[in-house]
Order: sequence, then structure tokens, then C-alpha cells
Amino acid sequence: MTATPEILTKVGFQAKKIGSGDKETGYEIKQSSLSSLMGSAFLCFLVMGFMVVSMVFDIHFEKKAIHRQLRKEEHHAASKLASVQMELWSEFHSDIQESHEAQALLKNMNESYGMLTEKVKGAVHDLSAELSLNPVKTEKFADKLLHLIADIQQDNVKHAGNLVKHLVAAGTRSEKLEKRVNKEMLKEAKEEKKAVQEDGDKGVGAAAPLEEHKHKKGKPVTEEMKRRDDDEDDPLKEMLTGFFFTFNDFEGDFGGQPRKTLVDGQKEYEQIKALYKKSRSEPAPAEQEILTDLDKIDLKSVGAGLGSGRTVPVWDIIEELFMIPKIPHKELHKLEKQWKKGAVDSVSVFEQLQELHEKKVLPSGWLQLGVENEEKEEEREEESDEAEENLKEMAE
Repeated sequence: MTATPEILTKVGFQAKKIGSGDKETGYEIKQSSLSSLMGSAFLCFLVMGFMVVSMVFDIHFEKKAIHRQLRKEEHHAASKLASVQMELWSEFHSDIQESHEAQALLKNMNESYGMLTEKVKGAVHDLSAELSLNPVKTEKFADKLLHLIADIQQDNVKHAGNLVKHLVAAGTRSEKLEKRVNKEMLKEAKEEKKAVQEDGDKGVGAAAPLEEHKHKKGKPVTEEMKRRDDDEDDPLKEMLTGFFFTFNDFEGDFGGQPRKTLVDGQKEYEQIKALYKKSRSEPAPAEQEILTDLDKIDLKSVGAGLGSGRTVPVWDIIEELFMIPKIPHKELHKLEKQWKKGAVDSVSVFEQLQELHEKKVLPSGWLQLGVENEEKEEEREEESDEAEENLKEMAE
């Protein structure tokens, strides 16, 4: 009881007589003292709250410059990861294609054996009649010859069958892995796209050159050094360059009359759709069979004649023809223009291409050729490095 008035006095309250006749003892406090007391209490609760939060969560304070540098490194890592994933996807895609080609080859071997048997029988029969040989002996000779051919064919098919079995198994695994890589690439690209949007500058800052690629003033910088630094800062550059080159090449061949003519219900386009379905069937048809069927379609009549300008696998040609009315060409032209101007970064472009590929409105062959362009650039760099080392050795 006696401790309570002491506490109140210490925090700023003063004893005073109150009530009827000023007989009761009360306590009053000045407004300034009350404000100071409430401020002290609030500050105390704030400190306690901060201590609790700091014990539960990790709190980091960063300078803007450090944050920008971290974002550049994160962006570069995301770009490099996408580039590596595309190379991996390309390998899986090639395995699947080789698997289909192997199945078609084995099928073609079996069919060619049947044709060879009939030709040998016919040739022996014609020779027997021409030379007036004994038909019975001629028949026996034909049988022995066919047995020898059958043994060789059986041996060839056995070895080829083992190889095809291995390639088909690899193709089956690659098909599953290709889908997984596709999913991971799209996921990573979307996460980086979200980070770019949070940056608020469309990725311009994050896509800036890394510190280690900024050359000192006064030091000569060759075109080769600049090009390599650009490639290091933007690992997706060569892949996207190859992709858009293929797209523009396609536009030159099929962007005019073919796009207007080849639509659902049109005769030639219905033939293309049937051939596309056949080329994706299991087991895959032989390449020559697909080429024969493709030659039967009057592509010249719709302005889609196949010239000699591009070297593209027949499977990719069929896919391109099938997707002529589906490819969002206006969107791709706009995307290329923005990318070349630097208005949008490579990772964001890559993410959009992945989404279009996922929707099956973008040919797989274009992405494949983009990766091949990147690989060729790497080979040129290796050859250049090797030549430079040889020159140094000769000079020494």
C-alpha cells in the first residue's frame, strides 16, 4: 500500500486532496509528464518487439549499391543457368530424334530384305531361262543363295537391333528428362522475370555488365575482348541471336502467301496436318518415306515451295509447315525489336519463348538451331584461343 504512492510519485504523479471538502487523497500528473511517460512506455514496447523479431527472423540492412550488385550477379547466374539448361534440353532432343531415326532404319532394313529376296529370285529365274539351265538345279542354287543372304541379314539385324534397343531406351529416358528440363527452365525463367519486375527498370540494371568485365581507362580493348565480355555478361545472347535468325529466315520463306493460304480446311494444309501426325507416330516412319509424302504435297501452289536456302531436318520442316498459321509472328517481331534495342533483357525474352514453346506454337527446331549457334560460337572461341597460344609458342 505504501509502495504504490512512491511509485506514482517517481513517475511524475503528485498527491492532492480531491473529492467533497478535499478530504480524499488523489494523484494528478501534468500533460507534458504524461506524454513523456507514454512515449517512454511506447519506446520500451518497441525495443522489446524488435528484440523478439530479431530472435525469430534474420534482419539484413543493405546499401542500394550492394543490392544492385547482388541483383546483377543473380541475373547473370539465372541467365547462365538457362543457357546450360538449353544445352541439356538440346542433347535430350537429339537423343529422341536419333531414337526415331534408329527405329525407322531397322524397319527399312527389314523391308529392304524382303525386296532383295524377291529380286534375287527373279534374277536367278531370268538367268536360268536365258542360259537354258536345269530349273531344279537353278531353284536349289537360288535357295542356297537366299540362305546365305538370310544369315547375313539375321546377323545384321541382331547387331542393329541391339543398337536400336539401346537408342530407343535412351530416347525414352530423354523424353521424360526433356519434359522435366522444360518445366524447370520455365519455372526458373518466371522467377527471374518476377525479380526483374520488382526491380522496376525492366531488368536494365540487372543486365548491366559485371564489375570484372569493366576495363580500366587507357587500356586498349579489342573487338574480340569486347565480344567475349558481352557473351559472358549475357550467356543467352548467342542462343537468342540464332533463334531470331532462324525465325526471320522462316518469315522470308513462309511469311507471306503461305500464312494467308494454309489454314484449317485448306487442301494442302490438311495434307500437312496428316503428315505431321504421321511423322510423330510410333514407330517413327523412315526419313525417305516422309520426304516422299512431302513431295506429293503441292506446296508451290500455296507459295511454300521448299528452296535450297536453309538446311533443316525433314522433321523440323514438317513441324514448321504445320505451325505456319499458329506461330505468333507479330509478337516475335516485337519481342526481337525490343530485345535488340535493350528495352527487355535476354532472360525475359527467353521466358516468353519458353511459354510459347510450352503452348506448342513455336517449333522445337528453332530453339535447337539457337543452341547450335551458341555451340558454334564457343567452337570459334576455342579455335581462336588455340591459334593465339600457337602464335605465342612460335614467338617464344
